[in-house]
This record gives sequence, structure tokens and C-alpha cells, in this order.
Amino acid sequence: MTAQHAIPPLAPEPSDAEVIAEVLAGDRSRYAVLVRRHNQRVFRACRAVLRNDQEAEDAVQVAWLNAFRALASFRADASFRTWVTRIAVNEATSRLRQQRRLSAVALEQPRMNESDSPERTLYTKELAHMLEREIDALPEGLRSVLVLRDVIELDTAETAGCLGIEDDNVRVRLHRARQALAARLTTSVDEAFGAAMPELWRFDGERCARMLERVMQQISQR
Repeated sequence: MTAQHAIPPLAPEPSDAEVIAEVLAGDRSRYAVLVRRHNQRVFRACRAVLRNDQEAEDAVQVAWLNAFRALASFRADASFRTWVTRIAVNEATSRLRQQRRLSAVALEQPRMNESDSPERTLYTKELAHMLEREIDALPEGLRSVLVLRDVIELDTAETAGCLGIEDDNVRVRLHRARQALAARLTTSVDEAFGAAMPELWRFDGERCARMLERVMQQISQR
């Protein structure tokens, strides 16, 4: 291939800090980059707290709008994913507390039916659903740590920051959560645990696009 026909290298993806600078400079449309990049992580965090897809989706939308309003206060040297996840967890936790005040009965939220992506194998899909059910059954304090560390893959410090607890508490709760979960699962689930984790509470494709459209519409009206 001659030099004149060489394909130029792809430009690197802008960092979160660079995108935030563009938004703060007046290009609100660039906020969509941040929403697309972190939407699944934010949804999973809310879903872990609320245990209901629709409630989690509502919390995600509010969290993204709250993050936009507070964007000027974000420190460029910090992790945006941790910052926005903390906002999402706070919103979800606030909603959960409100629900509990409205009813003294323990919450048993119905599971919404979702269309599964065609590329999932039957075994992985069934395993993911089983894991969702068993994780939902964990106590809230253990469940949130497990999801933030093992599903969303935040590190210990980021998880501690999101939940407002000490690093040592994260380690203890994570250990207890893993033990409790392992006790509820069969050997076959244990072996396929890692393969199924990416399939939990997926929030991409049409659902992600719908959420992005609502967020950007509200931002454009401000």
C-alpha cells in the first residue's frame, strides 16, 4: 500500500475531562458522550439498590440531570465515573427510603420482562437471570457492595466513596456478600459466574437511546 493510500489512524476517544470541558464551554450536545459512555454503569448501580427496572430507569434519568446541573463543581482531577455513580446511588437510595416510608411492608418489586439480545446463549441467559434473583435476595448493604465491585467493577476506594463507608468496610461486606451468594448457587453457577456477569441488567441499545433522548431534551430546554 502506498503512502498516499494509507488509512489514517483513528483519533483517540476524548477523555471524560475533555468532554466535560466542552460541555461547560457551551456545547451541551457533548453531554450525550458521557451519558452513552457511563449509562450502563449508572443503571446497574441504581438497579442494585432499587431491585426494579422501571424505578431504576427513573432514578438514572434524574441522576444524569442532577449530574449535569452540578457539572461545574466536578473536579477535573477526580474520576467522573465515580462521581456520577455516587450521584446515582444517592438518588436510588433516596427513592428507596421514600418507598419504605410509604409502606411498612417489605418491598417485593415485580421483575419486568425484557427482550433478550439474540446473541445470548440460552445457558448464559438463564444463568444471568438466576444471578439477578439471588443477588436481589442479599441484604441491601451486601448487595450494593457486590454490584459496585463485581458487576460494575469499581475499585475498593471508588465503592467506598459511592456508599460513604470506609475501605475496610467495603472489603468486609464484599467478602460476606460473596460468601452469601456462593451459598445460594450451585457448582455450575460458580463455574460460569464470570461469563454471566456482563449480561446482568443490560442497559444498552434502544433502552440507552431512549434514556439519552429524554435527558438531552430536558437539557436543551434549560
